[in-house]
Amino acid sequence: MGTAVPLLKEMYDLEPDYSVQAYHLEEVFGLTKETRPPNMRERLYEDQHLFLKLLPLEGMNKVTHALHEKGVKIYVMTARTPTPTIVEDTWLWLERHNFIVDDVFFEGDKASLCSMVDVSVIMEDELGQILRLRRAGVDVVISDQPWNRTLPDDPHYGFLPRVGGTEGRTVRVAGWREALRSIEEFLG
Repeated sequence: MGTAVPLLKEMYDLEPDYSVQAYHLEEVFGLTKETRPPNMRERLYEDQHLFLKLLPLEGMNKVTHALHEKGVKIYVMTARTPTPTIVEDTWLWLERHNFIVDDVFFEGDKASLCSMVDVSVIMEDELGQILRLRRAGVDVVISDQPWNRTLPDDPHYGFLPRVGGTEGRTVRVAGWREALRSIEEFLG
């Protein structure tokens, strides 16, 4: 989202409000599906190649290398719409920033996908996904971002029904070393 902010400012003169509980990009900017500019996502993702311009979290490629060396399968799960441009930009971005991944999945329901491919730990920054993953029993390493800092105060956080009786654990991390340590602890 960090790279989207300057683009949205430039293209639409929009300012983010990180104090709101935002589950989607539009909400951070006070937009709804009805009030967002026409073709905003297409312009950002397809025309502006937003997913090629995103800045990686510093050192996160080191996490993929360290886990890969330990034999851990590494998947990227994204809710992005898998248009040819978005798929190509996603793979190019991963290569450009030296990430090691076994596969990339384009799926909005990450909790179900984790069940299908037997993923027990995921790193995530979007509130809605975090809540669903946790409810599904997936351990979540939360990448600390301005748009997810309301999570502990989210009214749904502790009250979602559990799936399968076991709720996933969560930990918030600020950097790649903390992320690696937390992922390794969750994996046991």
